[in-house]
Amino acid sequence: MGAGSAATAGLHAELESLKRFRGRIQSILTALQDTEADPRRVADNHLVPAQLGVNFAEVDSLYGAYNEIHGQLKTLCALMTDQIEALSTAVHAARVGYANVDEDLRARMAAIQARTRELYDPVLDPQARPSAQPKGSNEGSI
Repeated sequence: MGAGSAATAGLHAELESLKRFRGRIQSILTALQDTEADPRRVADNHLVPAQLGVNFAEVDSLYGAYNEIHGQLKTLCALMTDQIEALSTAVHAARVGYANVDEDLRARMAAIQARTRELYDPVLDPQARPSAQPKGSNEGSI
């Protein structure tokens, strides 16, 4: 097996692993459908501070934590979907050669990379290099 074939096989294995992981998440999401924990309901229904209570100092902290976690979960779902698409495209490109990948797929890969860079925050990354730039910086790489 040549180096190119080995790389393609490795990408394919990673893609299959991501697809299995996505399948497990989809199973959980299916089980949550029509419950208050349904992701569509969670995404569509934001809390307002009054729902958490009134006249106690912890409301603002609890509300802030809820919104932060809610936002991070939505970002995680979007990034995971993007990465599965990107890996699928990379497997395809490895199989047919990058020169044979149409311009639409190239543009989509560039869009995924740009969004990943935009959403990446090294402060939240346990694997980040110490020299990683903070979110919003144009320097450094993912």
